[in-house]
Amino acid sequence: MEKLQQIQQSLGEIDGRVPAALRLALRIGYHLSPAPTDIASFAASLLQPPPPAEDVVTVTGADQEELSTAALRLRYGSCYVPLHDQDAHFGRADAGVLGVADGVGAYARIGVDAGAFARGLMASALAAVEPAVCPYALLETAYTRAAASGAPGASTAVIVSLAGRALRWAYVGDSGFAVLRGGRIVCRSEPQQRSLNSPFRLSGRPDDSDGVAVARAGQVAARDGDVVVVGTDGLFDNVRDEQLEQVVRMGTRLGFSAKNMADVVAGVAYEASRRTLMGKADGITVLVAFLVQSAESDPTAHFGGGGPICE
Repeated sequence: MEKLQQIQQSLGEIDGRVPAALRLALRIGYHLSPAPTDIASFAASLLQPPPPAEDVVTVTGADQEELSTAALRLRYGSCYVPLHDQDAHFGRADAGVLGVADGVGAYARIGVDAGAFARGLMASALAAVEPAVCPYALLETAYTRAAASGAPGASTAVIVSLAGRALRWAYVGDSGFAVLRGGRIVCRSEPQQRSLNSPFRLSGRPDDSDGVAVARAGQVAARDGDVVVVGTDGLFDNVRDEQLEQVVRMGTRLGFSAKNMADVVAGVAYEASRRTLMGKADGITVLVAFLVQSAESDPTAHFGGGGPICE
């Protein structure tokens, strides 16, 4: 079983993995003016718009039946750029489950460890993981255990789970996810907030917890080749959808590993967070998962029940 991951990487280490062509394309930390022609041309070639998502996969007849029953698995990598060390995350590739939590920073102003509840929540979720687990049920179990432990503070959270050909999710607050297919976002979470910088949250204090009942939950039909990005608001507040699409598109064409992709996405978010205008300084956690065809079929894996289909 994998451990709760709190590995903090140096910004220099992350920065070194961001290709010059990507820096040029997204206008981040690139100071050569004018830009070298070869780099500019390379960036343009890698960022050509992909075909429409509906044209990426076309199957009929027996192929359709085989595709619908063959299970997928995920390969993932993670990157954590801390600001006040309030984020936590975990991953279980063998079970196809990922989770991210972001502690509510306001607790730090009253002398409370603002990351304690986030860490307790993710540790409890990891301990209860099993294959094809329902993310909502896992989040509920994790919340009950974290609250009972007396962990202080409050946290947003998101859990995604792969079961057969379905990607399922449950989240509270503004930690979220995006599913990309053929370089385009086909499904994305919408943050839950009362007002700016006031997200829904979970806490051991009943007077400061919205509870799991408010969680948004659902599923999307998954395909071989999909890329799933899970992160805290430090990612989604600083990186626009079209920028995330560009990073994933370029990384895919360059053959990035999931770990390299997570580092680059986090690096782009960090650069954006430092901008005088529009940037939001915050801790940044990014998990990137590649969905790939499993060697074995699992026709029994399915997800029943409600929830929106974002496709």
